[in-house]
Amino acid sequence: MIEVTIEATKNMADYLKDKDMLPVRIFLKIGGCGIHSFGVVQEAAQPFDKEFEVDGISYIIESRLLKEYGPIKIDSDGFSFRISGKGIHPPIGCGTCGYGCGSRGGYRCTGVCFSCKNPCPTGQRIKSRRASG
Repeated sequence: MIEVTIEATKNMADYLKDKDMLPVRIFLKIGGCGIHSFGVVQEAAQPFDKEFEVDGISYIIESRLLKEYGPIKIDSDGFSFRISGKGIHPPIGCGTCGYGCGSRGGYRCTGVCFSCKNPCPTGQRIKSRRASG
């Protein structure tokens, strides 16, 4: 389930007014100091996504991510979106550490190593453990 506050809906609609009509993906990212947080980006839905429509805006999230961290709440402080879920809170770190998937980074992390096409070393270890266990 996804909950979107009135302020977030207003700001999201304002942000999307001049953009293509693609769904808003909620994804897990690793940022400054290794803090997990959520981000949003416009992107086409994939077969493994759950889709929710809230006040005329379509949101998508990977099913496994929703299962692990849901319910998801999207709020806005007027400047940015503040997204939280089970054990994940809006970032408060410095934001200077760059983490990404792939052996050299550079790919957006979905937070679901099982389905990652470009796993980082941590993701590779997780996939290896799941395959052998």
